[in-house]
Amino acid sequence: MERLERLAIYGCGNMEEMKMEKLHTRGSPSTNYTSGFHTLTGVRISSCYKLKDVTWLFLAPNLRSLSIAGCAKMEEILSEGRLGDVADVVGIPYPTPFLNLHTLRLYRLPELKSIYWDALPFPCLKSVYIEDCPKLKKLPLNSDSAKGNHITIRGFQDWWEQLEWENEATRNAFMPSFQEPFHGRNLL
Repeated sequence: MERLERLAIYGCGNMEEMKMEKLHTRGSPSTNYTSGFHTLTGVRISSCYKLKDVTWLFLAPNLRSLSIAGCAKMEEILSEGRLGDVADVVGIPYPTPFLNLHTLRLYRLPELKSIYWDALPFPCLKSVYIEDCPKLKKLPLNSDSAKGNHITIRGFQDWWEQLEWENEATRNAFMPSFQEPFHGRNLL
């Protein structure tokens, strides 16, 4: 998997978690901990009904596109409670996630409450699509995330109106980013 660029996981209805184990070379932990996912740029996950998070994505620093759909029990994209698992694998504090992310699509995730527990800089983010994620009340964006970014956020008006923001200035900064979704578009 050293050169893996894209990963698609569909219809794994009984899969409850995905996690990384430490890589070992000749009996000792490998220091090249990100090699397995360092080249990973695209992830698509669909219809994994028992999967609750994808915290292992901390180990994919060059991820550019993430699409998750139809995962009925997905509660968090990156779980603060599971970061210990990542720290054990890498042996150092976890990196800031999604620094290279361009596109984020989240669709039919009825239990999703959080993408990330804090605001992220998202220096490369261009497009966010959220649909049928009724419990997602906050995006990991703040006034710093807005600086210099031209992000398009697509979703339905009723979802957009109930979003919680850090403050009114942040809400106002992202107001021009919002668009209603295109219908009939294939998300994944």
